[in-house]
Amino acid sequence: MLTKIQILDQKSEQVSAKIPYLKMLVLFGSRARGDNQENSDWDFAVLYDEELREPILKQNAWRWLEAFHILGEIFGLNDDNMDIVELNRCSPLIAHYVARDGKVIYEKLPGEFENFQRHHLMSDAELKQMRRDLRQKLERSLQRKGV
Repeated sequence: MLTKIQILDQKSEQVSAKIPYLKMLVLFGSRARGDNQENSDWDFAVLYDEELREPILKQNAWRWLEAFHILGEIFGLNDDNMDIVELNRCSPLIAHYVARDGKVIYEKLPGEFENFQRHHLMSDAELKQMRRDLRQKLERSLQRKGV
C-alpha cells in the first residue's frame, strides 16, 4: 500500500503540467516529519520561476490563487486543510524549516531542493540569534504599545 507521500510523488507531474512556472513543490511540517495527527493540515512550499509567472499573472491576477485549487484537486485535499508558502517570499525562518524538514514532491531540475537547503538551512547559532532578535523586536513593539 502506498503512503500519502508516495501518492503525492506519483501525481506531481500533473501539478507541473497545470502550473508551468512551478520549479519546486515541497511538503513540510508535521506530515513531512511524520509526527502529524489525522486532522493535521498539509503544509506545502512552492518555488516559482517568476519570469514565467509574471506574464501569466498580468493576464489574469486571480491566477495567483490557482495553486490551492490545483493541489487540492490533484491530491484530493480540501483547501481549508492546506497551507502554501511561497519560497520566493517567505521569512528566513520558514525557509529554514522547509529546508530542514521538507520532502520534495516535485523538482523541475534535479538538485533544486539541495541547492535551496545549502542557502537556507541555518546553524543552531544562527537560529538562536534569530530567536533573540525576534524576541527583542517583540519586546520593543510591546513597550511602544504600553504593554
